[in-house]
Amino acid sequence: MLKYYVTSIMHQMFALKDLNKNENISDYRGTNGAYNIHVFPADSILLNLLKKYPDNCKLNKGLGDYYFEVLLRYGGNWLKDEETLMQLTQTYFQKAVEGKCADYFAYYALGYIRLIQQKLKESIPYFRQSIKLNDQYASAHYNLAYAYMFSRDLKNALNHAKKSLKLYDAPEYKSDAARMTGQIYWEMNDIANAIKYFETANQIDPGNYYNLRPLLALYLETENPKTMETTKRFFDLDPENPTIYNDLEELFMNNNKLDTLIDFYKSQFQAYHNNMKVQGNLNFYLGRIFLNKDKKKAKIYFSKARQIFENVFPKEHPVFNVIDKAIKECEK
Repeated sequence: MLKYYVTSIMHQMFALKDLNKNENISDYRGTNGAYNIHVFPADSILLNLLKKYPDNCKLNKGLGDYYFEVLLRYGGNWLKDEETLMQLTQTYFQKAVEGKCADYFAYYALGYIRLIQQKLKESIPYFRQSIKLNDQYASAHYNLAYAYMFSRDLKNALNHAKKSLKLYDAPEYKSDAARMTGQIYWEMNDIANAIKYFETANQIDPGNYYNLRPLLALYLETENPKTMETTKRFFDLDPENPTIYNDLEELFMNNNKLDTLIDFYKSQFQAYHNNMKVQGNLNFYLGRIFLNKDKKKAKIYFSKARQIFENVFPKEHPVFNVIDKAIKECEK
């Protein structure tokens, strides 16, 4: 049921489909269609079987598999709360370990739960055992790298991050692994390799905020010729979002390049001349930069931002209080 359902309702009812040769269940998941629905409350069935066969290790392993799948899929939005699901997963996989029928995935789940509970060092032996049983399971390497990285064992973290990058196929996960590898190199002060792997992450998953931000930070730090090109790509991710402006201001200020950012913002007025929200944002954040440089210019930008935002937001929007306070600050 867990491997071959098309869709499920709370993992108590499952829609199934007969597959032809060369078909994969992933071809049907998330698509519309008419399927046979089967009621199969696996937890109740397995618990009843355990009453009859209390020494059957595989029943404990099956319950561990089931509760962990439910935990990953539903979190706290299931018949039991998230904390209970974690406890049940640990209980039944631990019984599988004691009964000597635990596989690599059982050890992985035991490590993963400790990881999300922030028990980093406790998670490491479980991930290591998972890898010992199956060296090709990318997620065990990835999460072991994470545990090592935040335990400050960067050498081991780097080794397993690179292995997960090699093993992952899905672009999202492969990009995450490349980004982690770049982050580890950065923390090891190997800037050249940090840039290399953040660039790899961005090539795998272009336009990902979490790839572009650190890459831009490294480019600014090293005065890389790709800095302004990357600034533009980062800005274009969501120029209506204040987070983008806050990030850019922080990154350029940390590298003493606010004048360069001012020139960049000015260049975007024409590029976004039809977008009033972006026009307002550009004026507002230019005002904020100038507040500590030239209060006269800052007031001009804040006043322009207010004028534009009056055509965008309702009058009770909190941005107007912020602008009015900033204008008063300019007049001191």
